Amino acid sequence: MRLLLATVLLMAGAGAQAKPLNYDYAYLKSGESHVNGRSFRNDAFGAYYEIGNNLHIFGSISDAGSYGHPELQNSRAMRLGLGGHWMIGSDTMFAIEGALLQGRYRWASGAKFMDTGWTTIAEFRHRFAKDWEVIAAATYTDVFGWQTREVAIGPVWHINDTFAVGAFYRHLDNSKSLDFTVRTYY
Repeated sequence: MRLLLATVLLMAGAGAQAKPLNYDYAYLKSGESHVNGRSFRNDAFGAYYEIGNNLHIFGSISDAGSYGHPELQNSRAMRLGLGGHWMIGSDTMFAIEGALLQGRYRWASGAKFMDTGWTTIAEFRHRFAKDWEVIAAATYTDVFGWQTREVAIGPVWHINDTFAVGAFYRHLDNSKSLDFTVRTYY
């Protein structure tokens, strides 16, 4: 553990200056949720694209369990949304987003269940060191007839102008999870 920490700290000092905070990136997230002593995988692939000084669009494909009940395995969710973001100084950004969310789930019996819902997100990003930022987000989701609230927080290390990696602790109403993400900026 000490060797890993020392390696990360050395690499952090060697990284290049990250681009200004923005929403022009694609990401791959791998996560594991824990509910009542059981573990469930919840992974996602998505992208953000700025369409002006303060607007961005985004979309993702993920396990539907990421939006309510992590135990919904063999499920998929597609999300498409619009957000606004504002800089507060040169190292802090605040964003508000809204998205439509379509979830699909196949029961063990083979029956399919599909629902279209929505999600809203408030996100705070702050660069606290040359190559590091911290992100805190609050999310409200209504899909599959479930209304859930989630809080997430974690650091992102900008390896260079193109790549970043991060880890996030997430607390959903009935579960907690740890996610790892890889970003590529364009």
